[in-house]
Amino acid sequence: MKYSSIFTKFLFPFYYRVLKKSKVVEKVNDANARLLWDQKKLKEYQWQQLTNLLNFCWNNVPYYKRVWQEAGITSIEQINNLDKFAKLPILTKQDVMAHYNELIPECNKASNIKKSTGGSTGQPFHFELNVASHEARLAIAWRGYREVGAGLGTKTVYLWGASLGKVSFLRRTKESLYHRFFNNYMLNSFEMNQNNIHQYIEKINNIKPDAIVSYVNPLVELAKYIIAHNIKMHKPNTIVTGAEALYEHQRELIEKAFNCHVHNTYGCREFMLISSECEKQKGLHINIDQLVVETINEKRETIANESGDIVITDLTNYGMPLIRYLNGDCATLTNDTCDCGNPLPMMNSVDGRKLDIIKCPNGQLIPGELFPHMFKDFSWIYIFQVVQEQLDEIEIKLVLKEQEQNPDFSAIESIINEYAAESLTIKFNIVDDIPLTPSGKRRVTVCKI
Repeated sequence: MKYSSIFTKFLFPFYYRVLKKSKVVEKVNDANARLLWDQKKLKEYQWQQLTNLLNFCWNNVPYYKRVWQEAGITSIEQINNLDKFAKLPILTKQDVMAHYNELIPECNKASNIKKSTGGSTGQPFHFELNVASHEARLAIAWRGYREVGAGLGTKTVYLWGASLGKVSFLRRTKESLYHRFFNNYMLNSFEMNQNNIHQYIEKINNIKPDAIVSYVNPLVELAKYIIAHNIKMHKPNTIVTGAEALYEHQRELIEKAFNCHVHNTYGCREFMLISSECEKQKGLHINIDQLVVETINEKRETIANESGDIVITDLTNYGMPLIRYLNGDCATLTNDTCDCGNPLPMMNSVDGRKLDIIKCPNGQLIPGELFPHMFKDFSWIYIFQVVQEQLDEIEIKLVLKEQEQNPDFSAIESIINEYAAESLTIKFNIVDDIPLTPSGKRRVTVCKI
């Protein structure tokens, strides 16, 4: 019996039911079972979940009751279909930061899980969720990966970002045991450069994974090196990409290097997995049993079949409900259905996520994802942007929180120097604001060379 079968039938249930006292196993089984429903039943389920959440927010979340009343809502029963739901006010990151405590229901405050993200817009962001929501997110993510052959217990290499700064021996040991138990092999994409890229290739060939999960750009660099040096690679059964937009030329390059299909996913830290490709690779299936996903135009009208700003509602987060939350990305939703048999509706493309790579004189490339991953841990930074106009230097623009008078940049320099091998001059520039682009976004990394 393969390890993945032993894991899913025995080890995984034992770990979560007995050791963790968690309902994750039940949520995984329920999520998988819902893929056997037709789309009509899924949408009915989504609406019931949404109705429950709206009623809860009206009665327990002061921010929503106040804002909805200001918008003319006198009773939550007025919101009796998705068209009326789409008229509710948008929630922005700025709204969450300005009204943080007002968004947390008193009944869940003590047991919430606290999360943070640097965000692709360069503004460190904090939010919370309840335990049941965290479990539901894990189930949805594992379901999406399972659909393309990277399910629980599958021997998988993760070419992904690791914890930055010093990590205690105990934490490092616990993480290592957890990953090996799940049959995952972690390779730190932030440390990969032209000097050690061959070591990453050797590790993948030695591990012989059935699946690879990776950021897009590190995998593209790996594929270029493999093709340029005519290296024979172990052929995994599947590759799953995330965290960045995947373009068709990149997909073709990766598939040529590894001789297997590449499947794209889309998610963000506030919601985890939002949508993912199936074997057909004709778009991304939206997890409507977990989320309500909309796209809006500049007038904040809901649209389909054209690119718009993504607005998301998490149907399970009762710890800090995010209702019609503008996450800063753009996508194109479609009314098409997929002939793969999966009833989840489709997202045609993700159009608005791309972080510039920072280049070093020694040939090393620093992925843009390093910076939001790093800056989220510095609570005194309000907004940031990394700009490169010459090969041996970067400028870090920072908007500080008011209470920070004498910032210490040494920890930031230390982390960047570790990945740049001391090859970059780092200049810090304290500014009052970092302007948005004409499209209303703020670029985290800007490479002009």
